[in-house]
Amino acid sequence: MRWILPIIVYILVLSNGYAACNCGSVDQANPCTGQSISVTVLADTPNFGTAVDNVYSWAFNSGGGDARCGQFSNGDYWVAPASGQSTVTITGISSSSHASWIRADANPTLELMGLLTGTVAYGNYSATENIIPNLPISYSGIDSIVAAIQRNEAVEGVCGTQNIEGQCIDSYHVVTVLPTVPENAGSTVIRPNITGETKVMLTYSDFDFTRLPVYSFLTGTDAAGLARMKKRWSHSTEMFALFSVNDNNGYSEGGRAFRSHVLIDDYGAGMASTWYNDMLILFSDDHTTAEKMPILSAMLTYGLDLYKCRYDPPAGYSRYWGTGATQHPGRFAPTAFLAALMVDQTYANNLKLVAGHSKDHFSMGPPEFAQIHDGPNGSVYGDIPNLTGKYFQGAYWNDLLNSKCWDGHPGTCNEALGAKTMFDPYLYIDGPPNYPGTSYFYTSLGVDRSLAAIGILMPQIGAIINFTPLYDFVFRVADHGVLAAPDPCVTPDSREDLVNCDAYRNTGCLYYGTTWGPVDVNDPASACITTPTESYNKQGRFELRDGAPANGGYTTAQIESNWTTIRSMYIANISKSADLNGVGSVLLNGAGSLTIQ
Repeated sequence: MRWILPIIVYILVLSNGYAACNCGSVDQANPCTGQSISVTVLADTPNFGTAVDNVYSWAFNSGGGDARCGQFSNGDYWVAPASGQSTVTITGISSSSHASWIRADANPTLELMGLLTGTVAYGNYSATENIIPNLPISYSGIDSIVAAIQRNEAVEGVCGTQNIEGQCIDSYHVVTVLPTVPENAGSTVIRPNITGETKVMLTYSDFDFTRLPVYSFLTGTDAAGLARMKKRWSHSTEMFALFSVNDNNGYSEGGRAFRSHVLIDDYGAGMASTWYNDMLILFSDDHTTAEKMPILSAMLTYGLDLYKCRYDPPAGYSRYWGTGATQHPGRFAPTAFLAALMVDQTYANNLKLVAGHSKDHFSMGPPEFAQIHDGPNGSVYGDIPNLTGKYFQGAYWNDLLNSKCWDGHPGTCNEALGAKTMFDPYLYIDGPPNYPGTSYFYTSLGVDRSLAAIGILMPQIGAIINFTPLYDFVFRVADHGVLAAPDPCVTPDSREDLVNCDAYRNTGCLYYGTTWGPVDVNDPASACITTPTESYNKQGRFELRDGAPANGGYTTAQIESNWTTIRSMYIANISKSADLNGVGSVLLNGAGSLTIQ
């Protein structure tokens, strides 16, 4: 059944005052004009707390009079000099809802931004980047003025998790200064990227929207749901969640403080689940293309910001996706969606190389690739630790030993110790070492399955994913469950000193490296000991765990309910000799317009 959409859908998204720049003109020769913009981002509570709407007010002029202005396809505003003028002067940025909590930064970067108060040190804050105290400021090129409202925790409730309490973002609003009026007064233009050394002005003609698939077995939403989707991706960014090689670090526990707390889950897996849910709605035949375009524009804008942050840093800087636990998923899909729809395949060709380098030290991630490994028994799960020497394998065996969950363990199993995410260094079985198929395996599985499903439903994304082990992994988990056998590695020696043995540092142990653990404790690439010591240990660390059911967290409802149908569309052809990075290639049946009854 089709949803009946009222004409006034987007009044639910934003409340716009000062109607001059919101006049609705799509005439490049006769655009809107004005000196002010006011936007209200209606608040939701994805991170609990009390919803307080975010109000943004902008004041500007061109030569002391009206500037030309209008809206991009996602609803974000642009301003340009008046005819005969060369600059736009921003005179004020304020918030009636959060008067002391608003900041603004012109063309922020991952490593240096001024969008918070700096009361919590996340490593990339600089008070000098906040332009509000220095207004008025004139701009003449393509400049992205990014305003952000920090959460007022005393009124709205604390930020989403303990490590970011004290400082997090509620939402963003971007106004772009342009040198001239854009095509169709911006109505068919994707808002330029807010970060990156080069600004990109993509128009609808740069995309092939016939590639957007349409499926009758997927369902849409109502008018309010479409409005929330447009709002969510127009007033969020994931750029501050990437990693900087220069600092060898990410910021704010995987960027959690920088996710829009009134619009989206601050946890990476939660954000990813929301993204996939919204993609499935776009793939439904319940809405016309015209109804989808504002949401599609917002999601493409979100993906463009992320792509340009990753691939267009300032000179001397380098960034990577990041991985670890489930803090970092959901970043690849928006960029792949953008690239899959673009006529020019430059972005797509860059992204096709990601999987083959996802385990490189300074290209680590995204986790949907970095956490899946092609082992002797098939694809297995787990993070590669950023460790060297004895600590690399020692971290695995120490967590295994202390958790006491291996077959024949003498104590009570406690799977919640340690990092709970590391892979099996020998690639025979699933991680984590505490107890395979638990903890972050569980939270990662849902988003892994969602990315695989999106790659099946939209073949152009599948070609960009370019990573057969992802599909092998999610299919194996669905069919078999946890993989814990066959496994030649032996369990810890029952005579080991469980009180004093520290396998991580290789201290206080009686038998580690002799009857159990790695053959060479100092070699990260060492094989495991496979010969059991009679009556003291055995081969197979977790054989009793093999085949245990594994249900993922952070799932996408429509993918889970249609999993059988989606999987039936998959055809895999692994041809490593033809694959650029030795990761296999994926061939998918179904075209972009395929409809399944």
